[in-house]
Amino acid sequence: MYESLAGIYDKLIGFDHEGYFSFVAPYLKGEGLDLACGSGIFTALAARAGHKMTGIDSSPEMLNAAEGRCSAEWVLADISRIKIPKNTYGFVTCVCDGFNYLSPRALARTINNIYAALDGGGVLVFDVSTPYKLKSVGNKDFFYEDGGVYLGWNNSLSGGRCDIFLTCFTPSGGKYEKSEEEHSLYIHDRKFLLGCLEGFKAEIYDGETYGRVRPKSLRWLFICRKV
Repeated sequence: MYESLAGIYDKLIGFDHEGYFSFVAPYLKGEGLDLACGSGIFTALAARAGHKMTGIDSSPEMLNAAEGRCSAEWVLADISRIKIPKNTYGFVTCVCDGFNYLSPRALARTINNIYAALDGGGVLVFDVSTPYKLKSVGNKDFFYEDGGVYLGWNNSLSGGRCDIFLTCFTPSGGKYEKSEEEHSLYIHDRKFLLGCLEGFKAEIYDGETYGRVRPKSLRWLFICRKV
């Protein structure tokens, strides 16, 4: 996933990893598992704070970018299908929309697996792009340029998901190499997410201000304790 963008992905999305980590850090205890870890920025922040970390992602390119950040264990796998050892982790995280890439059925299965993987009182921290955000950008197109890399980002709203079509032009030997990717972000409403969190006590915050959720919040941040 995002093979052609691994080198510029973090700059492209402009995600506030440090602010996010500062907000959730008091909830994180013991050993951690970071799902859909991408280039490992959040994983590394947790590792530097003293946590033993494992990062899982489905993109070899992203994991290659992650490996130099810290001494975490890096695993190439689909987060919705990997078998996680039971009662192993003090916390599990999935940062920057990772759960939006899972279908409703896959997400429900993944959260069940996470529940089993957490020890008593363990915490699940995740965020999702809100229905408001995905429906707002669902049929809009964007264009980016960074360091000579050109990216066309086309969105198409289709039922309960936002389909993304990426066209990337990367300079190589005086020419440009073209690469294309397709992804889908599923729209998960709050009622569905809370239904998946049976057995957890969940708190929900605005994922950008870390305050109260607003009608036009772009991201929801869930902090869920196993009970």
